[in-house]
Amino acid sequence: MANEKELISSNSDNAHFEAVLMGSRDAVLALRADRDKKNHIVDFVFVKSNSPGKKLFGLPGRVVGRRLLKVLPFSREDGLVGRLADVVKSGKPENFEQTLRIGEELMRIRITAIPRGDDVAIMAFDCTAEEIREKILNEEREQIEAANRANMSILASLSHEMRTPLNTIIGFADMMRGEMLGPMANPQYREYAEDICKEGQAMLVNLNDMLDRKRFESIKKTGKDYRHLIELAPDLISVCRDGKIVLMNPAGANMLGVWPADVLIGRNFVDFVHPLYRGIFEGGLDGLVSEQRRVSIKLVSAEGREVEVEMAALPYQEEGMESAEMLIARDVTERNRSTREVAAREERLRNIMETVADGIITIDETGVIESSNPAAETIFGYSPGELVGKKINILMPEPHSSQHDAYLATYLKTGAAKVIGMGREAEGLSKYGNAIPLEISITEHIRGKRRFFIGVVRDITERKRNEERLRYLATRDPLTGLPNRNLFRERLEKAVARTDDKGLKTAVMFADLDDFKKINDALGQPMGDLVLQAAGGRLLECVREGDTVAHLGGDEFTIILDGIKGKSEAENIARKMLARLSQPFSLEGKEIYASGSIGLVYYPDDADNITDLLKNMDTAIHHAKRLGRNNLQFYTEELSANVLRRMDIENGLRRALERDELELYYQAKVNMDTHAIIGAEALLRWRSMDLGMVSPEEFIPVAEQTGLIAHIGEWMLRNACAQGVKWVKEGLPAINLAVNLSAYQFKQKNLIDQVSNILAETGMNADNLDLEITESMLMENADETIRVFSTLKDMGLRLAIDDFGTGYSSLSYLTRFPIDTIKIDRTFVTNLPEDRDAVAIARAIVSMAQNLKLNLVAEGVETEGQEVFLHALGCNIGQGFLYSRPEPADEFARLLGGGGRVVRFPRKA
Repeated sequence: MANEKELISSNSDNAHFEAVLMGSRDAVLALRADRDKKNHIVDFVFVKSNSPGKKLFGLPGRVVGRRLLKVLPFSREDGLVGRLADVVKSGKPENFEQTLRIGEELMRIRITAIPRGDDVAIMAFDCTAEEIREKILNEEREQIEAANRANMSILASLSHEMRTPLNTIIGFADMMRGEMLGPMANPQYREYAEDICKEGQAMLVNLNDMLDRKRFESIKKTGKDYRHLIELAPDLISVCRDGKIVLMNPAGANMLGVWPADVLIGRNFVDFVHPLYRGIFEGGLDGLVSEQRRVSIKLVSAEGREVEVEMAALPYQEEGMESAEMLIARDVTERNRSTREVAAREERLRNIMETVADGIITIDETGVIESSNPAAETIFGYSPGELVGKKINILMPEPHSSQHDAYLATYLKTGAAKVIGMGREAEGLSKYGNAIPLEISITEHIRGKRRFFIGVVRDITERKRNEERLRYLATRDPLTGLPNRNLFRERLEKAVARTDDKGLKTAVMFADLDDFKKINDALGQPMGDLVLQAAGGRLLECVREGDTVAHLGGDEFTIILDGIKGKSEAENIARKMLARLSQPFSLEGKEIYASGSIGLVYYPDDADNITDLLKNMDTAIHHAKRLGRNNLQFYTEELSANVLRRMDIENGLRRALERDELELYYQAKVNMDTHAIIGAEALLRWRSMDLGMVSPEEFIPVAEQTGLIAHIGEWMLRNACAQGVKWVKEGLPAINLAVNLSAYQFKQKNLIDQVSNILAETGMNADNLDLEITESMLMENADETIRVFSTLKDMGLRLAIDDFGTGYSSLSYLTRFPIDTIKIDRTFVTNLPEDRDAVAIARAIVSMAQNLKLNLVAEGVETEGQEVFLHALGCNIGQGFLYSRPEPADEFARLLGGGGRVVRFPRKA
């Protein structure tokens, strides 16, 4: 199972994740597949997430290393884990929408997932509101279409027999022309119609026909009392004389809320007219009759209910009676309400169409555009209304444009199509000839005999740009734009495969800038970044077309020379690179000097697989770095053995303290006059359980390079002090103990506190502790060294310069350091007294120490001749095999207990 520490440590290998996080405003997550023992993906672990990602998914503040199912527990039931696992398995990017439970909410998330090995980068967008908006749009459209279908089909559904003289009275003909009919399918009306028209004769007459008295008289002569017709009519029919009601049918009485109808006789009809419409009747009903038209007014029932009606008036005359007027009024309240609702819905739909971000285009069976909303016009670059009447194929690139008519005809004939009813990606063509990436969805609609198609198009240019950016960042280093580790590995695999096929060679290099950390520390990271960018550019200048220069991070570059014919070709390119890197960089007005080291390997000569090839490349660059600056080194098997040995030492050192494998040996410092032991130097030894006794010359450089020397040095100082106190408690003489400080230790900011704490913890007298540093350490930061030395001196410690004469310290600087002792390096003592140069150096050091009133110790004294010569020069203290070898603490205690003197080798005669 993955853990947080592994994830964090591997982030440097996933530069694309970091770049993506820094560059995207959308929600971005980086996940890593978590596999079980059977290698099945069971979960995902967070590697990175940006702020929009945390906000969208409701993530806690620190999420790196946590499992997806722990943070989003419903992601398994919701199918997200399975979907992402499929993406990782396929290795291909995928776009999909997913409904997720986030907190208490169900959210619809549109996801772009791009895999890279077991890693998957996700860009997510909340499309919940968009889906709701689309659902509302569909509902509104369906309602409007249903209303329209109802308007068109009601009349058609009425039987031929229903079209009776009743139409004449209530004005069906005009209603037919308006495609708006009331619900007239009541059986009693059908029976009445059949009674009136016994022979099934159609009498379709409109209201204007009714105004023709001859036609009206013909109705009265149909063999039935026309009053029977009035009684059964569903609309208000009233006869008025001088504005007063003399006849009202039941339907009219019901409309006016008065029952029975006879109660209305004698009432003024205008009393039931809404006040806003009474002006129409100011001249009585004669004016309405003479105009021969229908009017839309409101009536008010006895209960106060407002009724919207369409009303017409015609003259009415019966034999033996005064002339009158007949009023016919239909209740259109519900019809008007439905009309207003439909209009409101159409307005809402129109507003949605006008404002929705997606383009909506309607075409007919011939492919002619019938309508397009503003979004569609914007997407394709057309002016408002410009698309209507044009063929849809003008929005398609070739060859689809030329093929569309045939494709549409085939579909209309066979009904076979892949695009109907599904969303897919396609390419559109703008008015100006630009290709537009689109997501389209097409639906077919049939209304009566008419077929049409509605296409919803979405411009996914930005999404494609983001996907491309993600793909780029997945394989590119964001700082230099060079291929990153992933793309380097991918190209190396291809190069190796080509090499196997063609029988050529592939050279792989590791280039590292020398002392880049110093440049970064001195000039700052921004300047360091500029150096890296410039260095990458120079490396690119040196390679051939088709070769690869990759930036792995930090100051590390790798180069693939694909298909070289001979090793000399790769070596020439490598030396050209070193020459270019050693030239000064002119950046922001500064001249910056750097150089590089290169390790070079060949496939298949140095390895027959990529894993070993890269391992051997690392071996070569490490060897180049050890040998100094501006260096090219080739891999050899001997190098590999050395590297393996170093790795064993490093791994062993990391466990040495906890295994208690380290111990201190002590070598005596002797007064040359009396041979009395006046002090000792604590020397580190390592007895490894795995490697046996390891030489200090072998393991101490590794400890310093890896930083392990900090813990080892602290352990060494604490144990030496504790041992000195123990000897005193055992009754042995108190002597000065010298402990070496490494350069790494000396640079630690807590050195003063560390020494002070150890003295306090062990009870060691500061007067009995000598701290030794090398001469070269003095000059690295002289001012800081003086400050630290002064503080240590104030604590009562003695300070010594070890290996004196091997560095390059200035005598003027030397006088500024508060030191007590200098030690002549063994390289000069070894050649005494025969070597004239060694004699001259020894004389100079002794003279200088005497003039500066410093104690002097000669290291590496192994012969009587060396002792005699040094003593004659004025050096009184010696250390070396002549007096004592380094001994374990118990052995050295016996030496101290034996009188505190050593017996040197017998003098030669």
